[in-house]
Amino acid sequence: MKYPKLTIRSAIAGLAALMLLICLGVCLEVKDAVHLMPVQPTPFLEDRNGSYLAEGWNDDNPRGFWEVPQQVPERVRQCFISIEDKRFYEHGGVDFKSICRALVRNLTFSGRQGASTIAMQVARMQDRGPRSYWNKLCETVTAYLLVRKFGHDEVLRQYLRLVPQGNRMHGVAYAARRYFRKPLQDLGWAEAALLASVPKSPTSMNPFDPEGFVRAMSRAGLILRLLQAQGKITDEEYNQGLKQLSGLSRPDKEIRPFQSYHAILRLEDMLHGQNRVGFDRPLRSTLDLSVQAQLYSQAVAAMHTYRPLGADNIAIMVVEKETGKVRGYLGSENYRSKAHSGAINYARTPRSSGSTLKPFIYALGLTEKLYSPASVIADLPLHIVHESGNYTVTNFDDLFLGPMLYRKALANSRNIPAVQVLKTVGIDKAYGFFSSLGLARKDRQASYYGLNMAIGGLYVTLEDLVAAYGMLANDGRAFSLAWFEDDAKKSAAPEQVLPEDVCRQITLFLSDPLARLPSFNRMGALEYPFPVAVKTGTSQGFRDAWAVGYSTRYIVGVWMGHPKNDRMNRVSGLSAADIAKNVMLWLHPDESRDLNEAPFPEPRGYKAMRICPVSGMLALPICPDVMLEYFKPETEPVASCNVHLKYAIDRRTGADAVAVTPGQFIDYKTRTALPPEYAGWSSRRDYARPAAGPAPIINARIRIQNPVDGCRFMLDPDTPLQFQVLTLRAAVTPAVPEIIWYVDGKTMATAAYPYEAYLPLEPGTHDIQARFPHAAVASNVVSITVSK
Repeated sequence: MKYPKLTIRSAIAGLAALMLLICLGVCLEVKDAVHLMPVQPTPFLEDRNGSYLAEGWNDDNPRGFWEVPQQVPERVRQCFISIEDKRFYEHGGVDFKSICRALVRNLTFSGRQGASTIAMQVARMQDRGPRSYWNKLCETVTAYLLVRKFGHDEVLRQYLRLVPQGNRMHGVAYAARRYFRKPLQDLGWAEAALLASVPKSPTSMNPFDPEGFVRAMSRAGLILRLLQAQGKITDEEYNQGLKQLSGLSRPDKEIRPFQSYHAILRLEDMLHGQNRVGFDRPLRSTLDLSVQAQLYSQAVAAMHTYRPLGADNIAIMVVEKETGKVRGYLGSENYRSKAHSGAINYARTPRSSGSTLKPFIYALGLTEKLYSPASVIADLPLHIVHESGNYTVTNFDDLFLGPMLYRKALANSRNIPAVQVLKTVGIDKAYGFFSSLGLARKDRQASYYGLNMAIGGLYVTLEDLVAAYGMLANDGRAFSLAWFEDDAKKSAAPEQVLPEDVCRQITLFLSDPLARLPSFNRMGALEYPFPVAVKTGTSQGFRDAWAVGYSTRYIVGVWMGHPKNDRMNRVSGLSAADIAKNVMLWLHPDESRDLNEAPFPEPRGYKAMRICPVSGMLALPICPDVMLEYFKPETEPVASCNVHLKYAIDRRTGADAVAVTPGQFIDYKTRTALPPEYAGWSSRRDYARPAAGPAPIINARIRIQNPVDGCRFMLDPDTPLQFQVLTLRAAVTPAVPEIIWYVDGKTMATAAYPYEAYLPLEPGTHDIQARFPHAAVASNVVSITVSK
């Protein structure tokens, strides 16, 4: 049958139009696909020794996509080309020979065969869609255009970035680390062949699965045979590859170390939002998994001991002193423990600082030259009326130790001296300094915290506290925590936050076991067989227990408490110090055996002086205790102790010797005669009363110590009125036999040494004054208010 020419022409025209429409459709479809899609590499975290920590942010997302070297390693190149696209460099992205062969096999039912080239796989991986003839046609055109635009080598590199490698992993560089724990460049023929075998079926050839590993090994052997047959490797290389292949062990699937969950989350938190340039390789953190394991062991033991006492959780940190590298970081005992709120990172949770900020306050006192190592501070009952509020200060043991040398006041962690130093330094200056250290957030005015800053008013995190102590440990130089090995490289000289000599003094104070007496016993949690500076802290109500210690090598910080801020049963900073000591001893095995001990350096250019710790003056042979203090030249004390005095005693009577006492009956004894402000305290401890004698009336004075002018008192409705009294105290010079207390202009009581009296409290405003009985010497008038 003959068809009319018009019909044939119409058919040809229609077919041409259809082809044109198809071409136009394909061009429109692929016009945005002719590019090498940028990919975000997956962060991969290791500890300092290369052990696995974590990968990626989310376990549900695909991982990998690491950059491939510009010069693709030859073994990797040959293995993938031999099995995926052996004529890769001979065609322009589409292998028509393979397509024809595949069509013949598929149409004749001789077995299914694909014809996708590496370039076509790149097109499919960059723009995934349902498998259809249309999409296949678009991938073919895209593959051709990709090779035309970027060249064979760049298309191959993109393929090696994206190729599936099992376990939701993509890219050969990432898989090389995950399966073989080595860089791509270090792979042998057998390892490269194993990677090239996985894309055939990433699920069934999973190297982590025993059966999948066997299948992948079998296909890797096939790849080696193909390489030999194609002349890409010699017989010797082939035999060597088979030998390497037989020696490969199934890789273990690395998992997140459970004791490091908070540390990992902390690292990931810092990486979030960063430009991922450089993420195409393992990120070597500063953490050490052996340290992590030790901290976990200590935490478990501590919670076994202290959890029954109300300490529901714990945080511990270990940091290198010189570099700031965080070697150990435990945010809670067990991240997975819901019963103990283990998911809270207590190392980043602000808590009451207790006494942990006292070293910085004392350092400010020295820096501002308001105090010196020879300063003596009175640890006596203290009530302060301050612009930031009224304060009645007590010590943690409810005792008072009287005169305390600057070193001993800090080492004994006395509250009252610390508050006095802070008052002298100024709360604004101290708050500004704490803010510069990251210990205060500048969210409020200094007056909000007031003098409570000295005894736990500020809330701090263990991270910030350890970093601040790092500044002290490094002679006052600015200090920050380093979380990645590459970040810890020394750069420009750090800022000098505090003078070097001041920080060295504070370090010597905190590392002196004798200076801690009598508040802390010898050979306890604060004493080490090598030099360690230690400070503890306990917040009000035993809600937080802190300890921070540093040697010449490490800084260790510990916190214990309850997530609900509940009271603990007298779990104190000493409890935390026990844990810190265990960690510190583990970190210093040689020093613990008296090997390689490194002492703390003394202040440069200073000279040591023997000081009496009671008077702060040059020690005499009769002074019962002596402290060695360091002074900058021309600032050292020049006067000798005037508190410890030698008295002549008549042996027959025990009374003071007089001029006519025979010499053979005279003995000499040492007495401690303290200044008038210690009268009440010293009289209760059988110290000698100050010598009474003639003194010029112009030098006589009375100063009321308690109460403080402007105090306000509230009567307790539950306590009988007769039991609500106020102790009146005064410092009197010279030591007269007695003084008279006046209240509201009327005589209230006559008081002999130590001049104390008790005032029954009554509602109203009252004026109080103390006077000499036979001289016109009187104190200032102190006014108090008593309310119901």
